[in-house]
Amino acid sequence: MGRGPYEKSGLLRETSIPPLARVHKTLEITYPFEELKKGTGLRRELVEDELTVSVVLWYLPFGEFDGNETVFFEQEKVLDLKTEWIWR
Repeated sequence: MGRGPYEKSGLLRETSIPPLARVHKTLEITYPFEELKKGTGLRRELVEDELTVSVVLWYLPFGEFDGNETVFFEQEKVLDLKTEWIWR
């Protein structure tokens, strides 16, 4: 199968995972909070104490979800934000 000019021009972002290489990515997830008045300032309080994170890695042989895609890793984890959360 020939590659089109959109793949040769380098305009698309590289999203592949190299073989036997560790890839570390940091994602910012916005999470709802309330700003409460505490004394003279404002304090942020989380709306919920738990967050469910689901990670799904897909193999797309032709670069699109067209029926040939395959899930090769899937994990769901519940984070307790009261004990595991660090405000930055």
